[in-house]
Amino acid sequence: MLRQQGRRDKFKLVFFSPADKPGNRLGEKAVKGLLDEMQKRGIETHLGHKMKGFEADKVKTEGGEFAADLILFMPGMTGNLWFDNTTLPRSAGGLLKANQHCKVEGFDKVYVAGDSGSFPGPDWMPKQAHMADLQAEAAAKNVLAELNGSTADATFKIELMCIVDSNNKGMLVSRTEQKNLMLPNSRVFHWAKRGFEWWYLRQYR
Repeated sequence: MLRQQGRRDKFKLVFFSPADKPGNRLGEKAVKGLLDEMQKRGIETHLGHKMKGFEADKVKTEGGEFAADLILFMPGMTGNLWFDNTTLPRSAGGLLKANQHCKVEGFDKVYVAGDSGSFPGPDWMPKQAHMADLQAEAAAKNVLAELNGSTADATFKIELMCIVDSNNKGMLVSRTEQKNLMLPNSRVFHWAKRGFEWWYLRQYR
């Protein structure tokens, strides 16, 4: 966007993360692809150092600090505050502990889907978007089965799928327990993402 506006040369961009391989959930290919794209765009990186804090004009890490006029930071996810007022079982990160059927451990007819739950699976398993859809489908089937006196044995497929969009192109990343696919930047994926967003808004607005 800055390039389109003719202002890119007036900005210094630094991507920072305590992870030495940011985006590792997407797979090794995606990590390399993302870092290569940043390098092409002149975005500096500050990786693999734990956060120490922020000041009004500074980012501080155990590996050093750098000046900043604007800081965008997304902290790690934790459970909802109202969980603290319940006896629902929690993971180390404060999420609701669930099994492969999305059922909350030790509770009758209580299910969870998406980023409120902690589920069995590989450490790269996402918590939102497409994965939440798959979990919600399994949870709904199991709730209905329990209410009808049937066996609640539906499970969810573990799958990651996303388009990393860069305003005019997109990079498709897909991952399952069997394979990891990354397709290079293409205008096709950018417009596919835009089309999905339009469809989603029409469906759920």
